[in-house]
This record gives sequence, structure tokens and C-alpha cells, in this order.
Amino acid sequence: MSLLLLSCKEDKLSKTLDLEEFRVDVPANWESFTSQGYDSKAGGITNGKDELTYDYGWYSYDFKNETTATHTRTSTIIDGKPALIVKPIEKGKGVIGVFMQVDSRNKLSLSGKDIKNEDTAIKIFESIKF
Repeated sequence: MSLLLLSCKEDKLSKTLDLEEFRVDVPANWESFTSQGYDSKAGGITNGKDELTYDYGWYSYDFKNETTATHTRTSTIIDGKPALIVKPIEKGKGVIGVFMQVDSRNKLSLSGKDIKNEDTAIKIFESIKF
């Protein structure tokens, strides 16, 4: 029973990271980092095991290569904006991510590969605020 409680505690989104263009809620042990973007703002968040990277700009990836043959594709609304969430059919093996059209020009993609805790990744995606 303790292991289950510890696992739930690690999954709880208990802090907000301000990534300038957007905010995201993450578990306490996750931190942000920046990357070099050429035509966009790029960076990511990690807990040291799993890593999600983001690209915010005009040409952010829209997950067109993650087809229904290999991924579930779910259309939803996040912070009042249309969003697409992709998740590998085989849990923990492949790309998991979210794509959003933010405004008339800018898009956001936030994704990771072979993520162990997909439920936490989905919760993080759903917490995005602009």
C-alpha cells in the first residue's frame, strides 16, 4: 500500500512552471530547461527519467506521422483552444504529445518519447495555460 501512495504522490501536479509563452503544472520533482530554437522558443521539462520537449512558434510539429496504426489520436480542448493529443498504442513505446494552434500564427507542440508514466504526461498536457 505504501508504494501505491508514493506513486500517487509523485504523479500529483503540485507546482507550476512558467515557460514564458505558456505555463504548465508538473509534479514537484520536475524542472524546466531551455534549448536553442532557430525560428521558435524551445525547451523542455524533466524529472531526470522522463523528458518532454516543447516547440512554440510558427512551425511546431503537428504529429502527422503518428497515425492511427501506431497511436491513439484524441481531439480535445485545453485552455479554450483546440488540441490534439497523441499516445502510442503500445504503452511507453513511441511518441506521446500534444499539439495546439495558439493563435493565427503560433503553434505549440509538447512531446516525449518512450515515456514511462504516460498518465502524468497527459495531466501535464491538460494543465497548459496561455
